[in-house]
Amino acid sequence: SIMSKVLNFGSINIDETFDVPHLCQKGETLSSVGYTIRGGGKGSNQSAALGKSGAKVYHAGIVGKDATWVKDLIRDQGVDVTYIKVDEKEANGRALIQVCQKTGDNCIVLYPGTNAKYTAEYAKEVLEHFGPNDWILQQNEISQGGAIMQAAADKGLKVIFNPAPMTASVIDEFPLNKVDILQVNETEATIMYHTITGKIDEPVPEVLVKLIMETYPQMQGIVMTLGGDGVLACFRHEGQSQEFKIPVAKADVKDTTAAGDTFVGFFLSAFLRNSHSDYFTRVENALIEANVAAAISVERPGSMASVPSLNEVRDRLEA
Repeated sequence: SIMSKVLNFGSINIDETFDVPHLCQKGETLSSVGYTIRGGGKGSNQSAALGKSGAKVYHAGIVGKDATWVKDLIRDQGVDVTYIKVDEKEANGRALIQVCQKTGDNCIVLYPGTNAKYTAEYAKEVLEHFGPNDWILQQNEISQGGAIMQAAADKGLKVIFNPAPMTASVIDEFPLNKVDILQVNETEATIMYHTITGKIDEPVPEVLVKLIMETYPQMQGIVMTLGGDGVLACFRHEGQSQEFKIPVAKADVKDTTAAGDTFVGFFLSAFLRNSHSDYFTRVENALIEANVAAAISVERPGSMASVPSLNEVRDRLEA
């Protein structure tokens, strides 16, 4: 069978991080102790994880002239960047991040920039090159995300959705009845539950998964990352359904920025790579691989830079 292509229609950010003795107060001019500038954004990070884990991944998006270096960086991770175009007028999306040296607390100013220039029209042009054997991956950091998802579903692509950052409006904006695999953390799933049911209680993860699966009967599966409690997932295939619980992989935690993004990319990559295996075995192996990849990523600083290679993940799995 031909290897499925993954089209990641996702955000591309420039992250500027200032290490500060405390978070800046009103009226204060504060001297920063450290400064780093990196390529980031959930979209870019997830493409990096797909590229480094060997998927046939294409990133589609829009960058400013100030971010052509980020496009090059994404390409260096093994990602096809044919469908990243440069907007001559708009500045790239940016995050200005203060990190307190003592507490690790942060505060972030986000400028959407080119991430707010994505359109369904552009998506339709790109989708000419993809079809029913392929997957689209989306997050919630770009404009017209729902219309882009609908356009992809209309072309027969399978949909994997990571609704992050999560807002209550996701339920109305995105055609969730087209989503094949939903990747969420516990907070995101809880917001979905509140929006779907109108209730305000906080059910346990198992209940959240069950309710979301019942609400969207076409969904193949939900993967819910639970931080220190590992991963919970539920998948269904040909009338059978199976729940998976993967304990957290041991890690010396330094920076969790890209853990979720690493997980998404490695999961989808492994899921597609093992398409010949028994369905539930394939899901379980992909969860285990993604879990270890995410654990390695938290041991290093940075977002895209912290994503491991497939060989590193395999070495850790065999250890």
